[in-house]
Amino acid sequence: MQLFTKKLFLPILCCVLILVCQSNISFAQTTYKDVVPVLIANCNTCHHTGSIGFPLTTYSEVVPMGAAIKSAVLTKHMPPWPADPTYKNYVHERVLSPADITLLVDWIDNGMLAGDTTLAPPLPVYSNTQLNGTPDLILNLPKFISTATNADHYYCMNVPTGLLQDRYIRAFEFVPGNKPLIHHAVLTIDTTGNAIDDFSGNCFNQQGQIGIGDYAPGMGPTVLPGVVPAKFGFKLKAGSKMSFQIHVPEGTAGLQDSSQLRIYFYPVNEPNVRDMYFQTVLQNWNFFIPANDSVVVTQKYPPTVAGLPINVSLYGAFPHSHKTCTAILNYAYNNTDTIPLIRINHWDFHWQMQYTFKKMVKVPNNYHLFSVHKFDNTVNNPETPDHNAPVIPGTNTYDEMFFDSYLFAYYLPGDENINIDSLLQNDPLFFPSSTNDLDKTIHNIKVYPNPFDEWIQLDYHLLNAQYVTVSILNSLGQEINQISSSIESSGLHSHRWDGKNQQGLKMPSGVYIYKIQAGNKLMTGKVFLK
Repeated sequence: MQLFTKKLFLPILCCVLILVCQSNISFAQTTYKDVVPVLIANCNTCHHTGSIGFPLTTYSEVVPMGAAIKSAVLTKHMPPWPADPTYKNYVHERVLSPADITLLVDWIDNGMLAGDTTLAPPLPVYSNTQLNGTPDLILNLPKFISTATNADHYYCMNVPTGLLQDRYIRAFEFVPGNKPLIHHAVLTIDTTGNAIDDFSGNCFNQQGQIGIGDYAPGMGPTVLPGVVPAKFGFKLKAGSKMSFQIHVPEGTAGLQDSSQLRIYFYPVNEPNVRDMYFQTVLQNWNFFIPANDSVVVTQKYPPTVAGLPINVSLYGAFPHSHKTCTAILNYAYNNTDTIPLIRINHWDFHWQMQYTFKKMVKVPNNYHLFSVHKFDNTVNNPETPDHNAPVIPGTNTYDEMFFDSYLFAYYLPGDENINIDSLLQNDPLFFPSSTNDLDKTIHNIKVYPNPFDEWIQLDYHLLNAQYVTVSILNSLGQEINQISSSIESSGLHSHRWDGKNQQGLKMPSGVYIYKIQAGNKLMTGKVFLK
């Protein structure tokens, strides 16, 4: 009997091991709930019902698009991010990590298993706006109907701000009423009162005197940090108008639009706000692209032999061209040094963005800004309007433009060390929305006493058990102390900060930022050390 047992032992053991391995494999299989966080973070902003892309918000919506998703992520066509991340990095980059690509492709290749779809994380609430909170001023542009039949049209319209005193803009968001209709919009401030509405279709000159930015397909809102020394703003004078130049493409006649500008101000008489400027410094209107040919066009600023007369701090870049363009490169240089700014190896007219540098870029005096645009008017470029016809500079979509802009400020020592990325990642204007207040992981935050001199206490409730990190950042967005980092149960939690850094040294008086991260939820706020 003992011998019989021994003979059966090895086969039985093998069977058990096989069953265990198969069981482990099934438990380790990737299902829909595992890929949803990647879709939310990288795809669903555009791919949801009512937006510009087909929806990818449910299992039944995702499955038919599996092959397309695989192709898009492997070729890096999606998520759209034209800038080359190996050349320069920016805030809010939409670049899938190798791990995320592998996760999606493996899930698709293995049959896109559903699993328990109810375990997938809930979707944010999407709207036609991207910034949270209530704007301080909403300017509604006049309703108009496009008359662009056989040529592109440019309309100018002006909206009084109604301001009785000067204010500083910290953030703004242009919200097109009809996304397919708006080719781009140029936003300027009219301080003279001379700007007039022009719906002739030929309003090619900007009517305002002070630029604050542009809108183009794919662009997000403009947000400036609100803490010293990065407390930047656009000055909007009392009694001024906001002037809009709206470009609509040919073939849109009969389409209607009523866009909106949502503005977030600093408080009245806010001190220490630094002026931010927007200017298209790299322009070239003197080039020719023959039929069935390719050319490279360059431009420098200043165009003189002498470089910049002063030091400047670049905050963001907005390169612009049309459909014959295939690549753009921007950098700053002097005789011995080159400062990389942006490189777009495959320019895509349909995805134009404003790129905010992770850290401000100091461009010293005597340096030039330099731009290179490659234009391909051959069969190799399916976007060019007609490779059998020449292309010249102009304002129509079938023309070409060499039009690279920058957000910048006058340099102050230390600007290049300001962590813009951290400051904006923690900005409440960018917080993801929840479906309702009960869905908020972190709530009932209390910070007291504030201002403080000896210690400050942070109280908050967790709806569910989470891994929570509580940190203190300085005004540059750099972490100076991590108060806590651990798994916390649901309920009330409290932490104190004694005003010291990680090394136990007392920090100087000033504004600091607390950051509470629970899972993928983030809350921040300001504290004041006396």
